[in-house]
Amino acid sequence: LPYDQLPVFMKRLSKAPGMGARALEICILCATRTTETLKATWQEVDLIEELWVIPANRMKGRKEHKIPLSKEAVAIFKRAHEARISENVFPNLANGKHLSQAGLSSVLKRLNERKEWIDNQGRKITAHGFRSTFRDYIADKTTFDGAMAEHALAHKIPDAAIAAYQRSTMVDKRRVMMQTYADHAYLTGFVKNNVTQLSA
Repeated sequence: LPYDQLPVFMKRLSKAPGMGARALEICILCATRTTETLKATWQEVDLIEELWVIPANRMKGRKEHKIPLSKEAVAIFKRAHEARISENVFPNLANGKHLSQAGLSSVLKRLNERKEWIDNQGRKITAHGFRSTFRDYIADKTTFDGAMAEHALAHKIPDAAIAAYQRSTMVDKRRVMMQTYADHAYLTGFVKNNVTQLSA
């Protein structure tokens, strides 16, 4: 989705009910892959430190990934925790197991019934495509270092020489970047009085 359309999309998504909608919100705000989000467990999420640590065995690159959480992401996680029924952050409310990929797809399908959400090439949007939305926004609209955005996406730094010396994942700096992105996504207007529905 083009990043200039993201605020309108997020406004609608935030009003959509269900665990699938909340999972998609987190997926977008944290720029994570869909499987990383869907299989999240409460053991990984530290709401006090406002940090989500995905273990290496769940990552595509087999390397632990730390995600500093925006205030909006923390609020979503907290509401999900209040409705907790299993160790999975985004459970299928019928059986407690984590949501499937179909859960996210169905949310997108419902939100895009009028086929208004398309990419710049006229193709329908996907959950995974929001990672590109994030990357484009950071590159075009901010002055954050590109390496920070690559760390946020859990990408391997392409320059081997830089990667050899830059071993930090810049969590503190990335926290500011992720909040900047969340501010754009909600037009700095995350409505604190908005009651997000968690039921299916």
